[in-house]
Amino acid sequence: MHIRMQNGEALTAEQIQEFLKGSEGVCLAGQSQKEVYAWVQGVLVAQEFPQSDMARARKKAVALEDPEEHIFKPVDEAVAAFLGHCASEGLTESTISKYRNALGKLQEFCKAGTIDSLTELTTEQLDRFRAGRVLKPITASKELEILRVFLGFCVDRAWVRDNAAKRIKPPRNIKPNEVVPFTAKEITAMLNACSTFGKSQYERLRVRAMVLTLRYTALRIGDVSMLAKDRISKDGEQWRIFLRTEKSGQPVFLPVPPDMKAALDGVPAPLRNPESRYFFWNGIGKPKTHKAHVDRALRTLFKTAGVEGAHAHRFRHTLATELLGRGASFEEVADILGNSPEIVRKHYGKWSSARQSRIDDLMKRVFVEAEKARPKGRVQSIR
Repeated sequence: MHIRMQNGEALTAEQIQEFLKGSEGVCLAGQSQKEVYAWVQGVLVAQEFPQSDMARARKKAVALEDPEEHIFKPVDEAVAAFLGHCASEGLTESTISKYRNALGKLQEFCKAGTIDSLTELTTEQLDRFRAGRVLKPITASKELEILRVFLGFCVDRAWVRDNAAKRIKPPRNIKPNEVVPFTAKEITAMLNACSTFGKSQYERLRVRAMVLTLRYTALRIGDVSMLAKDRISKDGEQWRIFLRTEKSGQPVFLPVPPDMKAALDGVPAPLRNPESRYFFWNGIGKPKTHKAHVDRALRTLFKTAGVEGAHAHRFRHTLATELLGRGASFEEVADILGNSPEIVRKHYGKWSSARQSRIDDLMKRVFVEAEKARPKGRVQSIR
């Protein structure tokens, strides 16, 4: 839309809104900044626009004076484009939801502070936004990373000149939440609680199979809740479960122990769809709703079993700790968990009694070999 100052008073409300939202095609060249402001204000007053729109128009007029220096990209449009890009890239719904929640708070902050375009989202404004958020250090650090990713996306598309979030230093000395592996006693308590869980065998058999699958595969709760039957296959005499395909194209399988296989074989067909190709999902309802239902069921089971601080993710720590304690390398554990060796070292490579015993045995072997290599006979003293 091309607008000239001499015909501004004749504009309709819809045309003015288009002017406020648009990013090009408005002809205001050749006029001073003061004249542009006066024209915008006169048009808006004539059209009985609210003060907030008047402020937006002033900002838009400044941006239009020199398009090379001022890029006008509304924050809401940028957020919508970013979330759409995330979806097109195949990011999981849980990841997109985290982005949407954090950026939604940023949009609320911008609207309250009449920040309309990305160019107004300076480091100082981001500092104000973060100061108003009451978050734990580790959560604040993750939210800052989301802001950096979002603004990096905007920089790549020339909507803003630089990434203002990169000038903000993340919180230091963040101590990750300590996740303690389950003990053998706690796992036994959970399995015992399965026999009285819910109101029927349908619920009890399902929750027992879920616990054993979490126990022996370290799959995340979302993967277990959506576990397809064709992921279990027989290789000779050994049953195996398919975990994932590595970037190299190689599939990763784990052996299935007899009690887990028996539990999966005994899982009743999902309600409303006996022919479902999944163990626990009927394939009809929304996956997100089903995952939430499974999470609630497991939390109820943990409470019934009397296991303090229990959550499904602790099964990953349990298996990782057991594997490391029995001599597995960080690379091998990373293959099973689907993490990098660095992540395994950071989050799962905690000291345990099993690892300490293994290190003690290794050092004893060193002592024995050193003793064997020591010269026989009298050792001269050193003066």
